[in-house]
Amino acid sequence: MNRGFCFLTCGVLLLFACITTPDSGNKAPKPTEPVQSTPSLPTLQEQKPPLAGPPQKQPELSNPAPAPPQKEEVKPSTKVEDENVKISQEEYKKTFQEVERVIDELNAIIKAGDYQRWEQYLTPKFIASVMDPEHLKKINEQPLLKRNRIEIKTLYDYFMYVVVPSRASVRLDDLIFSDQNRVKAFMFIRQDPVLIYQLEKIGETWKISVW
Repeated sequence: MNRGFCFLTCGVLLLFACITTPDSGNKAPKPTEPVQSTPSLPTLQEQKPPLAGPPQKQPELSNPAPAPPQKEEVKPSTKVEDENVKISQEEYKKTFQEVERVIDELNAIIKAGDYQRWEQYLTPKFIASVMDPEHLKKINEQPLLKRNRIEIKTLYDYFMYVVVPSRASVRLDDLIFSDQNRVKAFMFIRQDPVLIYQLEKIGETWKISVW
């Protein structure tokens, strides 16, 4: 009797356990989700200032140097003997260039002592003026010629003893117009204008002349 009750009691308790906890023995426990740990912020003592590198060079705001003032082109003044003669700046410049080339050619001819080529640059009026007896007399009275016992008698003498020593290295510095076809060429010596040639344009050629 006691043994049967014990078996019954054990069976009831076992059945009750199965009914009240049917899944307790068979179902696998639900896995727990991992807890995400929030990273801890560093404390004030842990915050360190970044290492200071070399100082950054600030860009210099350089003021560009002012451009030098441009040199104004000085235009040659139109110089005339007669106020009624009108010469433009363009005419002056063109004539200056032409006469300058002629004087350069004459310099080369005179340095070479080429009398025949030099004679081609003379007008009949100039030749007549040089060979005038009164003019020859004044030339022969010059101390340099007298000291060297030189007497000018011919145009060739004049070329060799007057022109060659005094006109071999002249330059053109300024022009004065008598008119569109006649100019006086000047060279500055110690800032003083010295007449070196009177030139007349005959056709397309500038020649040594007088008026």
